[in-house]
Amino acid sequence: MALTNSANAAALCPENSFSYPGWRVVVVCHLGVLVGFATVFIYSFSLMVKPLQEEFGWNRGQISQAFSLAAISVAICSPFMGKLFDRFEPRKIIAAFMAAFGLGLASLAWLTPHLSQFYLSAVLIGVAGSGTYQLGYARIVTNWFERRLGAALSIVVAGSGAGSFIVPPLVQHLIATYGWRHTYLLLSGLPLLIGAPLTLLFARSPSIHATRKTGNVVALESSGATWRQAIVSRKFLLLALGVCCVSLSENGALAHLVPMLSDRGIKASDAALIVSILGASSLAGRLLLGWLLDYLEGSHIAMFSLLAVGIGIFLLAHSQSFQSAAPAALTAGLGAGCELDLIPYMLRRYFGLRAFSSLYGLVYSGFAVAGAIAPLLLGRIYDKTGSYTGILSIFSGITILAGIGMLLLPAYGDAAQQASAQSDSISAPPESLLTAENRSIS
Repeated sequence: MALTNSANAAALCPENSFSYPGWRVVVVCHLGVLVGFATVFIYSFSLMVKPLQEEFGWNRGQISQAFSLAAISVAICSPFMGKLFDRFEPRKIIAAFMAAFGLGLASLAWLTPHLSQFYLSAVLIGVAGSGTYQLGYARIVTNWFERRLGAALSIVVAGSGAGSFIVPPLVQHLIATYGWRHTYLLLSGLPLLIGAPLTLLFARSPSIHATRKTGNVVALESSGATWRQAIVSRKFLLLALGVCCVSLSENGALAHLVPMLSDRGIKASDAALIVSILGASSLAGRLLLGWLLDYLEGSHIAMFSLLAVGIGIFLLAHSQSFQSAAPAALTAGLGAGCELDLIPYMLRRYFGLRAFSSLYGLVYSGFAVAGAIAPLLLGRIYDKTGSYTGILSIFSGITILAGIGMLLLPAYGDAAQQASAQSDSISAPPESLLTAENRSIS
């Protein structure tokens, strides 16, 4: 048989069986996200602010600029990274960028008082990090799954949620024990020794999907709309708008949540608990809503997610006590983070695999830019007005309207037919070629 053992197993085992090899790939992708940029760099950065202040005398604004540079670098590189994932084997690209990300983290252990060195390292980390978050891993998983795609994607993106519980206490312990320089060296081992080798060895695309083109025989990856066709469609614009609105509300509130609650007389311990409630409900929401994607129409899940974020952030903006802020955080958390499940799932359903990663990269760039702008905007408005309530109310209102707009999304079947009709470059192979292809894999 010309098919590999993995492909044979994939053909024989249903996706709801634990013996299906795609689930092992999902676990590897989950671990990859756990040790990538979206987790290790993001959740360790705030813990490094005070050590860097004490070491070099930099102010918090100067240190925060490094975070913004890394985030902007990811946003700029994501569309280009998506094109690479659409054209080449994702695991090899991810493994290479994972190694580069690890080296970038290690370089921070040798920081000097020159801010330019810090900023250059941040840019390099952002560029390398663009190949280590959910974008590439989602491409791999969408090749393995059809019926249980939502559940599979929810497990992958939950890697960043799990990291939010693991990384901060780990980094705090390492700083207290070994100092911040050695902490960066130890953190670099996560992508270098875990992420890169696991991805390279075990995050393979199924060979049944990697069949090369022969004449008019088109692989599954070539089916669907082109990125030019997709980006002018109402479906894509609605999805991108929804993600940007969620990012504005979610990231704006998260960046200023603790000081906002403290200003209202809520104890620091209670404020920290509210942040934990938001994080825990976010992880639960990703898993639950991702699982529901396999059974309910994605537009309804998207509507619920955006409405939950919008309503929760609005309630948080007006909360004056722990008793009112805790349920608001729970509500916001159930929707927050689910966009990382929704976007790859719905892009796959609406536009196919032909330009999947390119489209995902474009949407994520919008998400990242909105997430970078929101905290800065909230900070400036607070400095002028002394309040977060007005701007957060505006953000939450926009998010609620975007949630209602998700009802304008068409059903998957209608969208798939439209995408297929638009892709005039993809034609059915002649019967003779199909027969030859069937003989070659049997």
